[in-house]
Amino acid sequence: MPYRLDSDVIQRILDQNNIVDIIEEYLPLKKAGANYSTNCPFHKEKTPSFIVSPDKQMFHCFGCGESGDGISFLTKYKNYTFVEAAEYLANRAGIVLEEINSSKININKQTVDMLYKINRDTAAYFYKNLRKYPHVIEYLSSRNIKSNVIKLFGIGYANGEWDNLLNYLKNEGYSEEDILKTGLIIKNKNNNTYYDRFRNRVIFPIFDVNKRIIGFGGRVIDDSMPKYLNSPESLIFNKGYNLYGIHLARESVRNNSFILVEGYMDVIKMHVHGYTTAVAALGTSFTENQVKLLKRYSKSFYIAFDSDEAGQKASLKAINMLKKNNLKAKIIIMKDAKDPDEYLNKFGKASFDKLIENSLDYYSFLELHFKEMLENSNKVEYINNFFDNIVNVNSEIERELIFDKLSSKVGVSKESIIREYNKRSTKQKTLIKTAKPAVKPQVTKITTCHEEELIKLILLNNDFALKLSEIVNEDTFKDLKYYNIIKQLYECRINDISIDSDSLHKITKDDMNVNLQFDNVDYDNLEALFKDCMKRLKLKYYDEKRNILRNSIKQSDNSNSKEIITNEIFCLAKKIKSTKEEVN
Repeated sequence: MPYRLDSDVIQRILDQNNIVDIIEEYLPLKKAGANYSTNCPFHKEKTPSFIVSPDKQMFHCFGCGESGDGISFLTKYKNYTFVEAAEYLANRAGIVLEEINSSKININKQTVDMLYKINRDTAAYFYKNLRKYPHVIEYLSSRNIKSNVIKLFGIGYANGEWDNLLNYLKNEGYSEEDILKTGLIIKNKNNNTYYDRFRNRVIFPIFDVNKRIIGFGGRVIDDSMPKYLNSPESLIFNKGYNLYGIHLARESVRNNSFILVEGYMDVIKMHVHGYTTAVAALGTSFTENQVKLLKRYSKSFYIAFDSDEAGQKASLKAINMLKKNNLKAKIIIMKDAKDPDEYLNKFGKASFDKLIENSLDYYSFLELHFKEMLENSNKVEYINNFFDNIVNVNSEIERELIFDKLSSKVGVSKESIIREYNKRSTKQKTLIKTAKPAVKPQVTKITTCHEEELIKLILLNNDFALKLSEIVNEDTFKDLKYYNIIKQLYECRINDISIDSDSLHKITKDDMNVNLQFDNVDYDNLEALFKDCMKRLKLKYYDEKRNILRNSIKQSDNSNSKEIITNEIFCLAKKIKSTKEEVN
């Protein structure tokens, strides 16, 4: 069964697999300036001419001319097909590919293309609409956003009417069903009508790295709430994988640093003042996937989040994430202003340049962030907070320098600090090892009524067994009573072995009594029945497992085990919530 491998999926696979790491699995790479080099595997040579560029995420041989990205390297070096290479890298990055038949691939591509087109026409509509409202243009002008900036970012306006955009798009030939998929309209469940999501808001189109409009953000110009409203996630919009302003910043960041800010207005105001590498997360905290996207273009960052407590906590999280990925980062500290937008309005570019010049490195920011503990003479807690964070520092040399500074700051010998850090690290590893049984407590095997239904459907359509990979490949389901049977059914189809009543009895070995009578089966909707059954199986299983874990907490006296079990319960709760939404 093929996978959905449209341009967005391929880009996501490439974004989450650094080409240097891919090629280094097969060839020894040596640093060569900003790139890496080795002997070309595609022709014989004595002097390395095979260059790998982490910046461009490409390889090129100056001897034989072979070049390409991570997928094409595997197709050439491992003789994989394109699909095999994409599947391998998706698995490597933990990306679950959507299985789909060929007719659905074409339908899906048509849908995606349609969503991009709707968004493009919507952005044009909002942009033209802005000219009709002088008070909105005046509002933007008061914030130093002139016509050239409005044009650069495609800023528009949605008026207060309930269905202006909807009617415009319908007149352009789009169906309500397709418009709904973009999230631009909302369905009124009471009377089965639709209305515009964005009303009475300044509109900021959100572009991906390829300059396609994937969603929108809307900001009120009064004090009404919510202040900001974003498009919901869709086939083409995933907040955790994109950043506002990335389509502009990627073009000017070469040999420069990204500047991470929090809001749309911050990004725009930074660009107005010449800081064209500013980007912002899309209404969420900074994510690991955003780091993977950004590190393709630069290894250096400044963080200019809000100056309030929440902003500084977010700065700490972000700089740790960047450190973990071996990226350089500094924190810009703003006094007498909440954010870059307000600071630049008050003090101007020259003053902000000094903030960048005096930005804090990793150690200096930790020192500032935890200074109150030291001022309150709580040295042990102060040191422990450093320990909690510097686990993200991969460089032993940098960690050694931090220990030097920390020793001078608190008046404790460096040797003592290192001993305590190592002892703490060893203890943590030991806790992880001893806590594993607590995460997977010994429980009675969990069964649900939907397992038999799944097997019946597999007998009607053997290929449904291939879709059991989600259960087979996830440790979460190992406690399922008939897990081994489900796994064997899956492996049969992987090896192209058909499944009938006789082979089923051999697999189950009388451990499972399946009633093979089929009553009132809707043969035209088998796939829908299977998907629904899978969702309900998961829901029942997650709920039952959560109850078992809750009971195990009551019986446990180990605080660390309790914490680990509690974390798993939270994970299950999220899965229950998302699965319920799917079922509904």
